Amino acid sequence: MRYIVILLVCVCFGCSDWLDVKPSDRVAESTAFSTVAGFRQALNGIYVELNSDALYGDALTCGMVEILAQRYDINQENTSAYALSQHDYTAASVESQLEQTWGDAYNLIANANLLIKNCEERRDVLSDKYHDLIKGEALGLRAMLHFDLFRLFGPVYAIDSTQASIPYYEEFSLEVAPSMTGELFMNEVISDLREAEDLLVGDPIITNGIKGDISDDFFQNRNFRMNYYAVQALLSRAYMYVGQKDSALYYANKIIEIQEQTFPWVEREDALMGSEPDRVFSSEVIFALENRNIGSLYSSHFDATTLKASSLYGLRTDVYEYHFDYEENTDYRYAGFLREHAIVNGVDYRLFTKYESEVNDSVYSKMMPLIRVSELYLNAAEIMLEEDSRGSMDLYNQLLVHRGLEEIRYMAFSYIEDEWYREFIGEGQLFFFYKRTVADEMRSALDPYDDISVRTNDYVLPIPDAENQYN
Repeated sequence: MRYIVILLVCVCFGCSDWLDVKPSDRVAESTAFSTVAGFRQALNGIYVELNSDALYGDALTCGMVEILAQRYDINQENTSAYALSQHDYTAASVESQLEQTWGDAYNLIANANLLIKNCEERRDVLSDKYHDLIKGEALGLRAMLHFDLFRLFGPVYAIDSTQASIPYYEEFSLEVAPSMTGELFMNEVISDLREAEDLLVGDPIITNGIKGDISDDFFQNRNFRMNYYAVQALLSRAYMYVGQKDSALYYANKIIEIQEQTFPWVEREDALMGSEPDRVFSSEVIFALENRNIGSLYSSHFDATTLKASSLYGLRTDVYEYHFDYEENTDYRYAGFLREHAIVNGVDYRLFTKYESEVNDSVYSKMMPLIRVSELYLNAAEIMLEEDSRGSMDLYNQLLVHRGLEEIRYMAFSYIEDEWYREFIGEGQLFFFYKRTVADEMRSALDPYDDISVRTNDYVLPIPDAENQYN
């Protein structure tokens, strides 16, 4: 791996202070892990850097992966985004973007490995409680980063799990690891998550909910951490990806069982009313990043009142009205963050305001959702569809009702696809759903009545050239 490894630290420990990291805040390993504070800072630094534009601050949430999934009407003058929308990975600007995502992700994996290594080597520094939570979170983050790299750069698993994919780094090392087959790679993802689950059995989210342990700010705000339930949700996601449906259903049900008490459905008045509505439905979010720059996503990508067509990520009104079944006044999602519209070059676009910055300083105005409870309902509904269509429909209807919609009386896979399209706008999951199910068509961003054809190769982003020489 050719990227320089850095040790990330923060100057403060509280959830709201994670972003106070400066380029000069780099210290030697022997010093960094000589105190509990050093471990806390190193872990917090990883969370900070997950917000980079090449990762979950843009590319892996509302940017690159949503463009790949045909979310937006992209003008040809926006050359990099347009090439991505055409699944053209040869453009120089696309190659640069992919290299940045690859490098940033593996860099953070190296930092997670450094932290994990020191959790064992410096047991004299950490109490059992700190050791288990810090190592558990680091393992979960390492698995999540590897998994998302695999979902981008790895082969289509459902077609060939024996094909060589990408390296999995279990140790802190500057040596290049060999590429693994898809099956072995996903075994490593699941193994890391299972170990993280075991370590996080003492997570205060289990007994205290998302507020955590109020006696120690490091153990608070657990939905902004790789918590126990986030690891279980990722296990359901990973098992779905490899087709182990019994295990995927088991972990989906683990979340569904505790959902109402820990991650309750958003109330309509919270989602739609007041001076600052909760557009991200924060109570339902199992794991999110705190991103203080989140408002810039709206102004730089989605504000059709100020942006030119050449820079707008446009959600066409005719497309989204059609796919929301013209429920714009009823569906919490459409009414919550697709209510307003503007005309650009004669085309009517919705203003996607999920990440619009607000004057008030609420927690959810800085929240970038990475895992939400609705995914587990959709996983369970999909798995149960063949053998228990009524049970599948009941789970699906729970989501509909809590989005302000009427229940259905007949269940079909196409309905599940509908909700993957509507539920995760700007959160980066639709492309991965298409890849997992090997969809040969994606819904067009330009025409509500049309789909675009997709080749298998379109789902496999090229590994950066600089990395291929090592693997």
